[in-house]
Amino acid sequence: MSNNAMLLLLALTAATAGWIVTQLISWIATRNKQRLQERIGAGRDDGSGAAHSIILPKANDELAKALASRSLFRGLKRKLAQAYPDVGLTRFLLITMILALAAFGCMAIVTDSIAIGVVCAAMIALLPLVQLNIRHGKRKRMIEDQLPEALDFLARILRAGHSLATAMQMAGDELPEPLAAEFQLCYAKHSLGQPLEEVMKEMALRIDVTDVAFFVTAVLIQRQTGGDLAEVLKNIAGMVRSRIRLQQHVKAITAEGRLVGGILLVLPFIFLVILYVLNPSYAGVLFTTPEGRYLLLGGIFLQIMGLITIRRIVRVQM
Repeated sequence: MSNNAMLLLLALTAATAGWIVTQLISWIATRNKQRLQERIGAGRDDGSGAAHSIILPKANDELAKALASRSLFRGLKRKLAQAYPDVGLTRFLLITMILALAAFGCMAIVTDSIAIGVVCAAMIALLPLVQLNIRHGKRKRMIEDQLPEALDFLARILRAGHSLATAMQMAGDELPEPLAAEFQLCYAKHSLGQPLEEVMKEMALRIDVTDVAFFVTAVLIQRQTGGDLAEVLKNIAGMVRSRIRLQQHVKAITAEGRLVGGILLVLPFIFLVILYVLNPSYAGVLFTTPEGRYLLLGGIFLQIMGLITIRRIVRVQM
C-alpha cells in the first residue's frame, strides 16, 4: 500500500473517530436535557388535576421515510422504535456505515490487505444489528414475563367496576417498564379520540409478542360478543404462565446443547493462544502470511456458521 493511500486511510479513521465522539457527546447532552424536561414536567401541577397536553413528535426526516417504505428497512425501523426510541433509522444506518469504514481503514493499514479490510468491515457492520436484536429480544422477554401480572391487574380493576380504558390508565401508572409505557401510549391515544379497538391492534403490532396478540384478540372478541372480560383475562394469564413454565422447561433441557455450542466456539481460539505462546513462529504463520490470514478468516467464518447452526438446532419454537 502506498504512503498516500495509508495517509488517506489514517485521515478517514481519525475523522470517523472524531465523528463518533461528537455524536456520543451530543447524545449524552440530549438525554440529560430530556431528563431535565421530564423532571420539570413531572413537578408541574396547576391544581386542576387535569392531564397535561400531549405533543406528538413530527417526523421530518425524509430519508428515514423513504427507507422505511422499503420492506427491508420496515422491520429494522420497528425494532429501533422499541429498543432505541431516541435513535432514528437514518442515524442507525449512518453509525453502522461509519463503524464499517473505520474497521476497513484500520485493518487495511495493519494487515496491508484490502480483502481482509472488507471482511472485517462486514463483520463490524453486523455488531449494531446484533446489539439491536439482543436489546429487542430482551425487551420482548421482559414483556412476556410481565404480562401475566398485568392481566391479573387488569382483571382486578375490571371486577372493581372500572372500564377497560381506566384499567389501562392505571396499568400504565402502576406496572413496571416496559409494559407500562405501552399501556400509557394506548391510553394517551384513546384519550385523544382514537377508538380503543384500533389502539389495541396497534399495540399488538408494535409489541409483536404472541401472548399480547392473544390478549388483544380476546378483548376485541369480548367487546363484540359480550361476556365477563375479567374472567377471560384471568384465563389468558393462566395460559401465559403455563407457556412460560414450558419455555423454562425446554430451556433447561437444551442447556447441554447450548453449552456444547459455546465450548466449540471458544475452544479453537484458546488453542490458538496457547499454541502462539508455546511456539510463536509456528502459529505466527496465520498472521504473517497471506495464506494464513485467509485460512484464519475462513476458520472464523466457519465458527460463526457452526454457532448459528447449533443455536437453530437447540431452539424450539413455542
